[in-house]
Amino acid sequence: MSNSNVAQGNSRPGLKAGQSNEFTLIMNLKPGGAERLRQKLGSGSQLGGQNQSLMDRMGTVHDLRYLVFDNDTRLLFASTFDGDWDQYLDDFGAYIPNEIDMIFGEAEGFPGIRSPDVKDWIVKNQVSSIHFYSAYPNASVKDLGKAMKVKGALDVLLDATSS
Repeated sequence: MSNSNVAQGNSRPGLKAGQSNEFTLIMNLKPGGAERLRQKLGSGSQLGGQNQSLMDRMGTVHDLRYLVFDNDTRLLFASTFDGDWDQYLDDFGAYIPNEIDMIFGEAEGFPGIRSPDVKDWIVKNQVSSIHFYSAYPNASVKDLGKAMKVKGALDVLLDATSS
């Protein structure tokens, strides 16, 4: 596994393992932002309940999480994704721009996902891990989805032959 200090060999932060990239942002929250995020992202909220289908639209996100910390003053966003850093951010703007603006709008200085300044803002708030592990560094989200379909079909076949 190769852990390069910079994703995709360019000037973007983040470690890479195979085709998987780690992505971590640490942002200061606006006053009251932590409570608003809990309401927006909580399990009973509309956005919290549809997070799976929203991220499935992009097709390159292995996982993601949000964490409010430092007495509700800061937000951590961490994810693992396939492919190119710039394309990853472009996909947020293409597939779920309103949701991204709603969430990251609680961070100080966030210019909006459609802003030409958004990538500069992200680089200022992004930190690289000191180590990154991926269980399947050479399997994309799409590869894993296909493998699960094959497994499901095989399970049906095996169950039918064992009855």
